[in-house]
Amino acid sequence: MSGASKPRLRSSPRTSRASTRRTQILRRAGELFDSHGVAETSIEEIAAAVGVKREAVYYYFTDKVEILIEIILPESISLDIGLKRLAELELPVRDKLVLAVENHIYRFNPNYFEMVITVRRLGRGKPDARIAGLLDVWRAYQARWIALIREGQARGDISETLDPRITAYAILGMCNSPAIWFRPTGPNSLENLAENLVRLVLDGALARD
Repeated sequence: MSGASKPRLRSSPRTSRASTRRTQILRRAGELFDSHGVAETSIEEIAAAVGVKREAVYYYFTDKVEILIEIILPESISLDIGLKRLAELELPVRDKLVLAVENHIYRFNPNYFEMVITVRRLGRGKPDARIAGLLDVWRAYQARWIALIREGQARGDISETLDPRITAYAILGMCNSPAIWFRPTGPNSLENLAENLVRLVLDGALARD
């Protein structure tokens, strides 16, 4: 065998164009979901925003659910990785809870909240194998939250009378609720939202002496 280097494999122009078109569809769909809402956005509108016929969108994606999953999955994985990394830090549980809430809020924008809710609703009608991978990521993320609560209980920072699963789900439910009502305008920034949720998680709502 000679010492000559092997030629590099290059993607064909057709493959490159297909990848670019797919990316364009995802980007324009995300923009429309953000400005119009998921339920109000149709495949036809996505196609028009890209500058193609709706058949071109269906060439790359089966339906809107598949587009949603492809937008949501990378962000969901990033969210889970962020929690995994901070959970491994040598910090007091109180500090980890602050970072965990901030990790959730800063990575989840209101549009993302809505897309997550929509995927769950669309997936209730009948079993959809495409959602399985996404659900696995969400389950792993929930399990990390439960483990964090149990760590706090083991260290004596969180009451042992609380059910770890219920507590974790309650915090996540509170952190997910801005999908319904929050819009980052004026003083209502993501930073302000995160600060208020952190205070609720750590200290509750009642004033203290």
